[in-house]
Amino acid sequence: MTPTGTFWALVHHEFKLKGSCRKRNRSPIAKWWWIAYLSLIVIAAVSATTYFAINNTLRLENLWFVTFGLPYVLFFLGFGSLKREWENDTFGWWLTLPYPRLWLVGSKWIGGLLRAVLIWGIIFAFGTVYATVIALSLASYSFADVGFFMKAGFQWLFLIIGFSPLLTSLGILTASAPYTAIRPLTPILWVAFMGGGGLLYSGLPSGGANGDNFAAIMPFTWSIVAAMAVGLLVAYAVIRFCAYLLEHKLHV
Repeated sequence: MTPTGTFWALVHHEFKLKGSCRKRNRSPIAKWWWIAYLSLIVIAAVSATTYFAINNTLRLENLWFVTFGLPYVLFFLGFGSLKREWENDTFGWWLTLPYPRLWLVGSKWIGGLLRAVLIWGIIFAFGTVYATVIALSLASYSFADVGFFMKAGFQWLFLIIGFSPLLTSLGILTASAPYTAIRPLTPILWVAFMGGGGLLYSGLPSGGANGDNFAAIMPFTWSIVAAMAVGLLVAYAVIRFCAYLLEHKLHV
């Protein structure tokens, strides 16, 4: 297999999460409890929004507010991808694979990004179908409302995906910290990244926070695109730094 083919085989392994359910001292049944909890949350959310739609008090685009936790999901996708090696007690095997550490860390990074894109695509498709059903079922909603809903959702999901390389890399850095020379910085990283996310949300326009217009707080400008490009470069630097730490500054 060519070096490129080997690297993408590693990415595929990370994307599929092979072996991730075999955590020590944890029953595989726990996975099904998480699925049950998630299903209950989805059912509750759909029931509540349907009630407001029937009473004509729901703006479809504001349904996207329920996805405001997605940036944190990105962070934990990166965090969990590396933390999993220690939880599964496979870090020794993983670190001794005959590949550069940059490949090992990079495959987790890219695998996490691919899972994020898949998750976001499913959410967008589900939201679009749900909004369409509402428009077909209730006379107070039209396909113009569905179109505006899709536009607002696309802008929001594009924003998330654009910054996903940076957010995922920060999760990987935070997960690697306790096992490397930067262990004393672990609490600072948690405060900086979790607190920083809270500050960003607090800076959103108050009108959007009140639900008046979701799309208004999701700007699509060239400055945002430039920030995404810078974020990608920073993310790559973070991944290289993590690889360096695991290569030369590992503490186990």
